[in-house]
Amino acid sequence: MIELPERLFCTEIAEGDVIAADMFRRKFHSDPPTDPHHLFVMYRGDDGFVPVAYSHFAPFGDICLVGGSCTDGLAFSHMSPEERTAIRQLDGVYYSLLRYGFERFDEDFTAFFGYCGDPRALEVDLRAGFETTEHDKLIKLFPREVHPNIERALIAKAHALGPF
Repeated sequence: MIELPERLFCTEIAEGDVIAADMFRRKFHSDPPTDPHHLFVMYRGDDGFVPVAYSHFAPFGDICLVGGSCTDGLAFSHMSPEERTAIRQLDGVYYSLLRYGFERFDEDFTAFFGYCGDPRALEVDLRAGFETTEHDKLIKLFPREVHPNIERALIAKAHALGPF
């Protein structure tokens, strides 16, 4: 299980598109998806809860499309210097959020796929368990071993979607 500093926690929020809207729009210049699953790292501050990181885990049959991931740098201003240091020592909130999602949905999907064009985010994606594919920007994570033909077919399925 993911260990975060005391006032931080990972969670899924059913109508999370509303909560993620501001940080999502700042990063992607569009509205977040409305379909499930909206995962967050939340900070429990003195004045309430603040979203720190967001990622969308979208079911697509037997695979899960992981996208729309972003962090809110403004949220860190609510934290103590010790909390910020603890987060850095844990590989950051985005890493923690990915690991939480992989653990939460481990039994639900044969594979997870991401589409990543940001080199810094890709570093975190790879540390969290994703691997590159032969397709530019398409990354994969198979939580269990599958037959090579099935793996190739699922990679082709994800690739056929284009950016997500």
